[in-house]
Amino acid sequence: MRRLMIIFVAVAVLAGCAEDPVQDGAERWSPTPQLSAGPGWDGRMAVDFTTDDVSAPGFNDFVESNRPEWAKSAATAGAQLLDLDRGFDGPVEVYLLDDGEVVTFTLTRLGDDSISAQRYRLVFDRGDDGLHRFVSGKASQKCQSGRGHQSFSGDTCQ
Repeated sequence: MRRLMIIFVAVAVLAGCAEDPVQDGAERWSPTPQLSAGPGWDGRMAVDFTTDDVSAPGFNDFVESNRPEWAKSAATAGAQLLDLDRGFDGPVEVYLLDDGEVVTFTLTRLGDDSISAQRYRLVFDRGDDGLHRFVSGKASQKCQSGRGHQSFSGDTCQ
């Protein structure tokens, strides 16, 4: 009986070792009226899966020429870049860790059999005009149990 209890405790401890997809200090995020204020960027961000770098061709040109209200905040600029106001096919949850010019969005409950969560760390620069321009970003993901790594990484899931 004691051996069974030790095995049970060991399994419970190891099961708890997987990284929580939600960062400390992150809050549940949902679209705000500011996100849809003014014209929206119709471009698409891209991820280079060899470096995990995020790029946003044309994003800064769009901000410069259209001066959208959503660019006044790094958080809403990031949400616009990630197209988070589009709606999702399932119960996706979005969490935001807002550190001023650096914002991190974590998407969970993706309904994907390989990927448990995706994370985007985006860096912005606030110009003299008060609008945020995209500087750089990194993408990572956490795999479902049994489908690969259990911490956020750029490595693909199985």
